[in-house]
Amino acid sequence: MPTPDEVRADLSAARDELAAALSAAPADTWERKPESGEGEDAWSAREAAQHVIGAELYYTNAVCEACGYDGPDSPFAGGLELASPAEAGAALTQAIAAADSKVQHVTAGDLERSHERMGPLPDVFESWTGHLRDHAAQITAAGG
Repeated sequence: MPTPDEVRADLSAARDELAAALSAAPADTWERKPESGEGEDAWSAREAAQHVIGAELYYTNAVCEACGYDGPDSPFAGGLELASPAEAGAALTQAIAAADSKVQHVTAGDLERSHERMGPLPDVFESWTGHLRDHAAQITAAGG
């Protein structure tokens, strides 16, 4: 089983990949949708960014539910409308701060817990980091 520091380090690395993708995303292709694809595969970089940044709070809430913590306060009271890659980068910073205010408290004992729908907490963290990396790759591809 991973340690709390290991899951936080992997989460941080995945967030860094997303931040790099947002930083490199060209503003002129931000709204462009791929020529083919269905569902999430048909999203523009903007749509992918809005989804993945909002999901920071979804995953944080899942961790909090499993651990018995109160969930984070959302910095996005009116929802996410990210008009540019720069706005997305700023929103990611806000989402990370809200998430980390809770994730920093996860202990080794907490990692032995399970979420009712998502399973063992190490699996929740693995899903979270995979989600970040998948959408970082999608945003990178959309800029091409």
